[in-house]
Amino acid sequence: MTARRSILNPASVKGTGLHTGAAVTAKLAPAEPGAGIVFRRTDLGGAEIPARLDRVADTDRRTSLGAGEAVVHTAEHLLAAVAAHGIDDLTIELDGPELPIGDGSAQAYSQALERSGITETGGEANRFRQPAPLTVQEGDAVYHVTPHEGLRLTVTIEWDHPLIGTQSGCYDVSPKSFAAELAAARTFGFERDAEELRERGLAQGAGLENTLVLTEHGVKGAELRWPDEFVRHKATDLLGDLALLGGRLDADIVALRPSHTGNVALARAIAETAKPEDTYRG
Repeated sequence: MTARRSILNPASVKGTGLHTGAAVTAKLAPAEPGAGIVFRRTDLGGAEIPARLDRVADTDRRTSLGAGEAVVHTAEHLLAAVAAHGIDDLTIELDGPELPIGDGSAQAYSQALERSGITETGGEANRFRQPAPLTVQEGDAVYHVTPHEGLRLTVTIEWDHPLIGTQSGCYDVSPKSFAAELAAARTFGFERDAEELRERGLAQGAGLENTLVLTEHGVKGAELRWPDEFVRHKATDLLGDLALLGGRLDADIVALRPSHTGNVALARAIAETAKPEDTYRG
């Protein structure tokens, strides 16, 4: 039996949305067993958006979820922290359209969950076990999945930039390893793309305080936390997108050039092949 988990005490994270530029507060609250991970837009009368694959609304530069007119942008960093800590039931109240970006990493969310205290609750967690090898390709992104006890992510990225080139990392996901290896890795973008993104309504809140801005030869106004911080952030994004399965995942995933669109396609393929071993029983 894998016991369901939630948090003991409420916690909050305040800040600005990376893409909308909106000021927003995310309040994390305990939830009843079986509730799942649910976003609640308090500025829209409490409209609820479950963190599930069937609610994915957009995967352009972030993962957005929607239910009717209610949307939550850039859900992946919080969801990565939730998945790493094995949390099954959580309510996230938002007074705006996008989760705060913080410093561009998942660290603020990981620390908020740790401060709140994590506890086992009633019922059994949904657990997806990959039964056989699986390959998924979506655009340039390629994923190979094999059975494994626990979740292992091996991620490789490729960019024609002197600070990136080809970077690879392998991460056995746990609360401790996430905090040490992934949570502080920041989002990144290229200075040459900034104007085009803003014209498309994206990156309205992006700045040096929350994004690693890459120039032709280096990074602008910041020092890297690791030489391979870029691949660590892509692994974080992958973990957050996989949380949309709605359960714990046991699999060994090798990801080449992952993207949000590819990550969601991967999660959908896993959902079709790895049925949950346990379902909630109250």
